[in-house]
Amino acid sequence: MATLALRLRRRIAEKGSIPVSEYVDAALYDESEGFYQARGQAGRQGDFLTAPEVGPLFGAVVARAIDTWWRELGSPGQFPVYEWGAGPGTLARSVVAAEPEALRSGALIWHAIERSAVQRAQHPEHPSVVSAEKGPSEPAAVGVVLANELLDNLGFDLYERRGGDWFELRIREGPDWGQFATVAVPAPESSVIVEELNTLVGARGSEGLQVVWQRAARDWLAEALGSLHAGRVVVLDYGGITAELAARGSWVRSHSGHDAGDSNRWLKEPGACDITVDVAIDQLELVRRADSNRTQADFLRAHGIDDLVAEGKRQWHESAHVGDLPALRARSRISEAEALCDPSGMGSFRALEWLL
Repeated sequence: MATLALRLRRRIAEKGSIPVSEYVDAALYDESEGFYQARGQAGRQGDFLTAPEVGPLFGAVVARAIDTWWRELGSPGQFPVYEWGAGPGTLARSVVAAEPEALRSGALIWHAIERSAVQRAQHPEHPSVVSAEKGPSEPAAVGVVLANELLDNLGFDLYERRGGDWFELRIREGPDWGQFATVAVPAPESSVIVEELNTLVGARGSEGLQVVWQRAARDWLAEALGSLHAGRVVVLDYGGITAELAARGSWVRSHSGHDAGDSNRWLKEPGACDITVDVAIDQLELVRRADSNRTQADFLRAHGIDDLVAEGKRQWHESAHVGDLPALRARSRISEAEALCDPSGMGSFRALEWLL
């Protein structure tokens, strides 16, 4: 079978330059060589660290949040949680281990939705966990849609301001075999995208200003909002406002083995590294304004992370002389909380909620 790089080159030869979103989608999710299919893995031994991989504390807090939301909706007998971008199922494991009341009552069914077959193969085997490649085909009466660091990995397009006009940066063949580069194509002045770009960053955006356009993230949100009749959609991710992110630059990043490496690696080795961008909150809110927008640290505190840490400290002091695994796990809550609530790191991530 032809390599991913060769297949992309053939596609470009047939169609001409392709959108960045098409290239990114192939590089991350190609069935044979996409990063998440062939090798990508979260965790300390993997390529990047997300909140669930810090330790079980994050899942314990999410379990408390689920119970709160379940009770607010009248403790229904069926309460599905759809976790999109479930990866290897780490969050599902932590929530199940925390044993929220909704789980003990038999109401909670955790749908671990993951596009990569390799990742799905690692999902926990538990009666209340359903592993799936796609989301629900019909809206649920009530439930929760949850996305933790998913939207930063969805396909995106790039636009750049040149000479007062907007240009789309598309993917073409690079100068060396197996590598790719961008080419600027004028964007029609009358297009909806140009109108929205001018609204988000100003019609007089500075020369060379580059903007990541996140249509796939907006489409996901629209689908998520339509998948429930009642409940909430919860998004946890790093991001900001389009104009601020554009002014900062370096939206597109690549990671492999916890190393950010060359900022252009994503164009050199499709499938060899993660490709990620900050989530533009104001672009998401073109779909619908969030009912709650706070930091991840504030979200975790609102759902009892401080109580769980205090409980861990108490358990540690009571059984430190034993030094068994439960005591060590209780002690680890302190360092986990520090990482999850770090204002210069994960604590600054955004927690967005849409109520239905």
